[in-house]
Amino acid sequence: MNAPRFNPDQRLVQRFLRDPGAPLAIDSNPLAADLGAVLRGADVQQRTLVLEFAPPARYLQGDGVIQGGIVATMLDFALAFVVLAALAPGDSAATVSLNLQFERAVLQGAVRVSAKLDRLGGRVAFASATLASPDGKDTLARASAVMAVSRTAAAAAPRPA
Repeated sequence: MNAPRFNPDQRLVQRFLRDPGAPLAIDSNPLAADLGAVLRGADVQQRTLVLEFAPPARYLQGDGVIQGGIVATMLDFALAFVVLAALAPGDSAATVSLNLQFERAVLQGAVRVSAKLDRLGGRVAFASATLASPDGKDTLARASAVMAVSRTAAAAAPRPA
């Protein structure tokens, strides 16, 4: 039997969930770190997670707004992390489909992404997220995702009747 895989992002999320009141910088992924990603809040019962990002000026377009691919990346991180928060250690998830709606320009500075796990099945998870101003009042973009869930051999083994 193979040893369980360990996803460094999942380890970081699990560490945060032990004390969700203390912000935790995301250092498990170089792109997330470059985007200034910080885990800010979680509600295990509601299956939600809040991240904050502060993308640097190098991600600005000519119009002075954050490039759309970076906006998508921030949403995708939050969607993946909210799914990872609900999985058993060693399980993982990968984005299969990502749908985005841009509502307003995302200017340089801090943004808040709130993600919710909508449904978790054996092989697929569904999640949604909003990217907003730091105070959460102005929604700038929305996303929904379908994630393929990969279970470890121990988690995927049939349970005795």
